[in-house]
This record gives sequence, structure tokens and C-alpha cells, in this order.
Amino acid sequence: MLNVLIVDDEKIVRRGLVTFIPWKQFGMNVVGEANNGENALKFLEKNKVDLLFTDLSMPVMSGIELMREVNKKYPHIQMVVLTLHQDFDYIQESLRLGAIDYIAKTELEKEQFEDLLGRIVSLIDTKKVKNQNQSQLEYGAVDQVFVAYPLSQHNEECNVETPSLQGAIEVETDVWYWTYQPEQISTSESHYAYFCIQDLEELDRKTILQIIRSYRRNGLFYDYDPSETLQYVSKHTISAIPTNDEYDLQELKQKWLLSDWIYDNYLYEEMIEEIKRIRLPSIRLTRLFFSLTDEWNRLYGTLLDSFIIMKDSFSHYPEFVAWLTQTRTKIHESNVKPQFSIEIQSSIAKAKNMAHHTFNKPLTAGDMAKSVSMSLSYFSQCFKQIVGQTYTDYLRDIRMEKAKSYLLNTTKTIQWIAEEVGYNDEKYFSRLFKEHIGMLPSEYRLVITQEKLK
Repeated sequence: MLNVLIVDDEKIVRRGLVTFIPWKQFGMNVVGEANNGENALKFLEKNKVDLLFTDLSMPVMSGIELMREVNKKYPHIQMVVLTLHQDFDYIQESLRLGAIDYIAKTELEKEQFEDLLGRIVSLIDTKKVKNQNQSQLEYGAVDQVFVAYPLSQHNEECNVETPSLQGAIEVETDVWYWTYQPEQISTSESHYAYFCIQDLEELDRKTILQIIRSYRRNGLFYDYDPSETLQYVSKHTISAIPTNDEYDLQELKQKWLLSDWIYDNYLYEEMIEEIKRIRLPSIRLTRLFFSLTDEWNRLYGTLLDSFIIMKDSFSHYPEFVAWLTQTRTKIHESNVKPQFSIEIQSSIAKAKNMAHHTFNKPLTAGDMAKSVSMSLSYFSQCFKQIVGQTYTDYLRDIRMEKAKSYLLNTTKTIQWIAEEVGYNDEKYFSRLFKEHIGMLPSEYRLVITQEKLK
């Protein structure tokens, strides 16, 4: 039975609360009344009280002053605020002082009393569980904790509700933990991933909280399985997770720029597993594939019905893999020419990619055919039918687009630009540029510069 003290300077309010609220039905018993904070403290010196109802505006000693004293002398007492006005500052101060609830007197009606006490009992139970959780962690009395991690970054446009678990404590923004075994986790709360972190014997609270935070940064993204309501992970597994903030992405990027993964299922699965094994931070993974998406659109854009679009972020690795698989299917289906084998299509895609990365080198059609293990005549025939233009024209288009970029964004000489895009003869380069663009390089630079100044 919880002993209750009611503090209010209005006798009629005190009498109404004592008379009309069904205290015993909720395991409570009113043991006293007081008309101000000073008299309330005198009562507390001689009587056991578990729950204090106090008005904020009272003579002699206000409710705020009373709450400060109760916090110092009787920290075990739970407090509920009674107020005639919804003053934000007062309410915030009372909550900072530990009030579990506040009640506007003007909104009190007899039929609401049962709902009111039910809510207060629930809040008291929740606070007890939180205190128990804190105490258990503080003294190393747990071997596992349960954690709710958000699956998306909290922002102003995404209002993520607190998980409906009694006694959950916030570790950092939107990350909650508790120590008891949950009877049931709501599957409707799909914006959270639930984990049980085990093997925490004899670890103090600070270390356990560090493990919870570390797992969010380095493991959660790759380990989360949407088909599992609650997943289990050991402290030892978390400790062994590599951190690859300094991982060199160039070699990885080159693998994904080659077309083999589009046609070879086994290789694709291997590359998917490699990413998971490396465990790049999700933000670095997203940046890498943003860059690759631009490259794929450039390589395959003429064949695609629409450009490949990548999300700004992914909640977890399975979501990323689903997007990547969809992208692979889109490229594969748009790139399939029934009269050519998968091997031939892969070879032509590889040649296109090499052309984009070696345009400044004197690679002829014969050199390229040799690099993809095809005869020159068959390579030329396949390239034109699959790509829609000859290899020579394709390479020339790449070089001219790059030359336009140099002319627009640098002050380098025409000779320098010619050499950078694969032509040693400035006059030959200028003639090709005019045939392709319709004006000489120097004229193009002048026209574009003047247009920029308008």
C-alpha cells in the first residue's frame, strides 16, 4: 500500500481529492494533508510517505521549494504536481525536480480519477524499473541487456516514438536499453531493431553503455535481420568487429565498375559478402555507391529506360542489398541482346568501362579487342551492334566530352588538352573537335566564357 500526502492551500481541493478518488482500488492510502510546503515537511519528519501530491502556488513555501527539499531529504518519495495554470516554465522545472506527472485542476472531473491513478501507478512502476536497471548496471549485476536501436536517423521530419517497453532508459538519441527479459516486443515498431547483448558479466555500467554505443556505429547496420524480432549478439562478437574508417576504396570501386558482377551470380554473391566482411561505416558505403551510380548511369544510361537512382541512406544492409540487386537486374535486363552470349556482353561492357578510364592512351580497336580476348573483326561487329556505334566513334565521343570539360574549367593550352585526351598532334585534335562540336577548341572556349559572363 502506497502512503499518500496531499499538499494544497485550498481545503476544498484537498477534501475533493481525498473523497472522490478511489485510492484503495489502486493500492494507495491518504495518510495526511498539508496547506503549504512548510507544514508538509513537518508531516514528513514524523510519517512515512511514498507519494506526494503538491500544488505549485502556495503561501509560506511553494510547491517548487517543497519539491527541492523533498529531493534532498526524501529521494524515495514520488511526486505529482497539481496546478491551476499550464505555465510551461513551472511544469518544466517540476519535471526536472523529478515529478512523474502533473495535473491541471481545471481539467479534473470525477469520472477521470480512475484514469488518473492508473496512469500514475504505471509511471511509478516504470520509474522503479528504470532505477532497478540503473542499479543493476552500476554494480555489474547483469549478464545481458536488451537494446532498441533506431533504424533511421532521427530528424525533424521523422517523429520516431519511444519504444513501448516499461523502464527503458535512453543511452543516446533514440537508443534505449533495459535489463529484464521482455515478454513481447511489438512488431509494429518497425523503426527499431531489438538486440540482446550477452556475456556482460562483471562489467560496470560505463563499459556496458560503451558497448551499446559501439555496436550502433560498427555492427548494427550489417547484422540486423528484418525477419528477426529480437536478435542475440555476444560482447565478444562486438569487440571483434573491425573498424575500417581508413579502408582504401579505390580497389573496391574498380571491381564494381567492371561488368562481371552483372552477369555472374556467383561473383555477385562474393562481392556482396566482401562488403559485409569489410564493414565500411554506412555513410562511407553510401558515398561509394553514390559515386558508382553516377558511373553506371554514364556507362549504361543509353540502354536504360530510366537512370539508376540511389536513396540518400539505408537503414540496414539487407535494404542496401535489395536496392543493389534491383539495380543489377535493371542493368542486366536493359543490356541483354538475345543474339549475344552473356560472355560477349560482359566483354563489351568491360571494353566500354576501359575506354572511359584509358581515353588518354593510344588504345586502338585492335588493342581493346585483345584486352577482352576477342578477334578484331568480331569485337568490332559486336561492339557496334550492342553499343550502337563503332569503338572508334565511342572513344572519340569520350575524348571530346573530356576536352570540353578542360576548355571550360581550366586555362590550359590547346596542346596540353590535346595530349590529355589522347592526341599528340594539336592540329589533328582541333580538326576532330571542329568536326564533332562545330567549332575550333579556341572558339568553343571563347563562346562558353562569354556566355558565362552574361
